[in-house]
Amino acid sequence: ILETKHRGPDDSGYFCNENISLGNARLSIIDLTERGRQPIWNEDNTICVILNGEIYNFKELREDLENRRHHFYSNTDTEVVVHLYEDYGEKCVNFLNGIFAFAVWDKNKKELFLARDRSGVKPLYYYHSGGRFIFSSEIKGILSHPIARKVNEGALGIYFRMFYTPGPHTLFKNIYKVQPAHYMILKNGRLINERYWDIIDEQIK
Repeated sequence: ILETKHRGPDDSGYFCNENISLGNARLSIIDLTERGRQPIWNEDNTICVILNGEIYNFKELREDLENRRHHFYSNTDTEVVVHLYEDYGEKCVNFLNGIFAFAVWDKNKKELFLARDRSGVKPLYYYHSGGRFIFSSEIKGILSHPIARKVNEGALGIYFRMFYTPGPHTLFKNIYKVQPAHYMILKNGRLINERYWDIIDEQIK
């Protein structure tokens, strides 16, 4: 999640290889040491996560994951996400209570997993066109790349009528919002978009 310094002034980190580049600028709240620098990796450095937000129930999740013999090297709330993903894959989002937008990269599967919190408090945008996939917590992070800047005329018309742009569309062509309570999987150029929670289903329970 490419965040500019005003969104994360305290620390930054990145990971790059032939398949993917990840960057994160961090506002340090939990674990201010270098161990809290993102990306955060699992035990064998095959899966990493970058996260914008806060996981409120991370202490309870960490205790359970340690009982399942996971080893933690930081005190961050972010680290629980990577271990949850190890155990539960895309269902990891069902365990999280918080506000978040995060990305998990699985080196072995060559698979990217993105997720956004249930209410959509934390923003997450992506560009998908011409075999390129770029994501960021701000549209300007995407526009910093050499992509065509074209107005989404359909979304512009809706904006003039409703005074906002309903998701997944934005005012830029080929730039979209990850919807609240949704996750996405990118593998082999194919993008899968799934809803993982619905308030109506929650009320029925």
